[in-house]
Amino acid sequence: MRKEYIDMLECVGHGFWEWNPIANLISLSPQWITMLGYDVKEFEQTKDKWMSLIHPDDLTYCLNELTALLSGRTKHYQHQHRMLCQDGSYKWVLDQAKVIAYNPNGYPTKVVGTHTDIDELRTTLEMYKQQRIKP
Repeated sequence: MRKEYIDMLECVGHGFWEWNPIANLISLSPQWITMLGYDVKEFEQTKDKWMSLIHPDDLTYCLNELTALLSGRTKHYQHQHRMLCQDGSYKWVLDQAKVIAYNPNGYPTKVVGTHTDIDELRTTLEMYKQQRIKP
């Protein structure tokens, strides 16, 4: 990952991730990791670890959307889901991604994305919705 891009994204509170689906290698920015309360030096940067943090109720839809991106059915991945924080709570994040490189056979070799904390926004919207429902 290019440091200046990571710095720019983290300046506005976004985490950044890069994934090679063929080699199954993933790289997560420090902001991505610390946003969920984990220690950068101790966090295992693997796709399995990443997927294990997604709330079970959100995982299937998230995987389906990633599959659609990799297959070319969609050009852009955007999904809101809950992620498990180090303290055991869940936090809402907005994940967005795009394939930026392909091998000669047309299979994606580099997917890049952002990871944005939207927990406060979701909480505020839910409180507003509950207030509107009250008689």
